[in-house]
Amino acid sequence: MAASFGRIGSEKKVRHFLGTHSRFSGSLPVGEESFFDLASLTKILATTLLCMKKVEIGELFLDTRLEELLTHRSGLPAWKPFYEAMRTRFGDRLGSLPRDERIQHFNSLLDAVPAEESRRGSVVYSDLGFLHLERILGDTFEKELMGLYAQVPGLRLHYREASGLLVPDQAQYVMTELCPWRGPLQGEVHDDNAWSRGGMAGHAGLFGRLRDLELWVDALFQEKFVSFKTLREFSRVVTDISGSRRALGFDVPTLDGSGSTGFVFSPSTIGHLGFTGTSLWLDLDQGLYAILLTNRVHPVRTDDRIRLVRREFHEAVRDEWRS
Repeated sequence: MAASFGRIGSEKKVRHFLGTHSRFSGSLPVGEESFFDLASLTKILATTLLCMKKVEIGELFLDTRLEELLTHRSGLPAWKPFYEAMRTRFGDRLGSLPRDERIQHFNSLLDAVPAEESRRGSVVYSDLGFLHLERILGDTFEKELMGLYAQVPGLRLHYREASGLLVPDQAQYVMTELCPWRGPLQGEVHDDNAWSRGGMAGHAGLFGRLRDLELWVDALFQEKFVSFKTLREFSRVVTDISGSRRALGFDVPTLDGSGSTGFVFSPSTIGHLGFTGTSLWLDLDQGLYAILLTNRVHPVRTDDRIRLVRREFHEAVRDEWRS
């Protein structure tokens, strides 16, 4: 586990490292150079960030379709096991196929899934929506994203399978699941759909260290990526008929305190969770942030104790801020 919280823009941070990269003997301890599979934090660290940038420079417009995709109100289903169809078609060759070929076939499967008009406007958290957003952003998605990251010295957020990118040694990655069909996953994206299309996707696939998320947060609030005005526009909360709430690309805390953040943050808070046990929250009014990185799916994804850990972590953060 790696955790950090503090005031945005301040040099003073509270940081903790605990545990090892896996439960196997000889595994490295979690530390400064430990890279975590960030899972759905990719949605805000990559896809939403690039959407904000393109809207700001006039290459994208916040029309109805874009807003619906960003707020999970497009009518698309939450998830589809596209990787199963990919495995059926390509078998053991899948992992060695060129990424372009994998993406082409994957996109044909994605295009075959229609949005349901009857559910349009209702919040249904959807990986498919962010896969479509990646395509809207264009074929240069990864190149443009890495260009933004390059503006921040020391920032090493990356897609492990990124072409032409020097990535760390496998031992520096925290292990995730003992996958029943891919084996032990270490330095290989956990999300099956992201892996099947070549390791890079709009909804999952990024890896990073604790310090990388701290650098990303600082850069965001120093307006190195986009203006604070644009960030505020994307933090605008949309509520559907059932009361479900989303910001544009970001998640927001529950009003009744039932979520992982309880009542720790102010109403102007945005962030996200990741399936592997990651989370990032930014309180725009109080200027506070909290980052939690874990490998909660190691050795199996059915362990759901992270729900309690997240809540206890954020309550500890609140108590620290008040002291």
